[in-house]
Amino acid sequence: MVHIINKLQLSDRGLVVKGTKQEVHLQQGTMDRACSVYSMMMCLIIIGSIRRRDVESLNDDKIKGNTSKGRLIRTFLYNNGFVRKGKDLSDLKKELLRSYRKSVTVDYFGADDIVKNIKESLDENYPVELGFVRKSKGGHAVVAIGYEQNDTDFLFYILDPGYPIPYGQYWNNVIKVETSSNRKYNGFNFVEKSAIQIDEALVIKKQ
Repeated sequence: MVHIINKLQLSDRGLVVKGTKQEVHLQQGTMDRACSVYSMMMCLIIIGSIRRRDVESLNDDKIKGNTSKGRLIRTFLYNNGFVRKGKDLSDLKKELLRSYRKSVTVDYFGADDIVKNIKESLDENYPVELGFVRKSKGGHAVVAIGYEQNDTDFLFYILDPGYPIPYGQYWNNVIKVETSSNRKYNGFNFVEKSAIQIDEALVIKKQ
């Protein structure tokens, strides 16, 4: 049985936050590597802590640095920027709490029992930002919005900022994790057809 978090729905706009017109998926530009920031922003949009237009329509004159949202935008979109080097999720948590502590709480999970923690968070209907390393190249960050559990593995349904999302679809990637495997690279990224290891997860909740 497939479980998708209840904060999402399909509309004539595509995938949106339930009860709103807020489109969810953000795709990286061709010069962009900050997939962790894109994924974090998708999580914030989903939980209703930021509006999509705040991310897309950046106007330096209208961003007030003395507000939580202003600090968030300046920290990640101006001071660091979408075009800078990606971040580990543990560093992302620190910067997010430094700039946006009054608006969100953040849980960070490392490799130990990570699949269990991801499932529990999805069961609570929170999106989960996942960080993983590829066997063939560097790391990447995505957003898990649902899962399907089998006897030997999990299928995580993913919003991947590296690729477009097909119109009328809830996800644009699937990650399979073999829960019974002792191999380091016990996951598989279906879009890139590559072995991976999920080693970090971030769960953001609205205050």
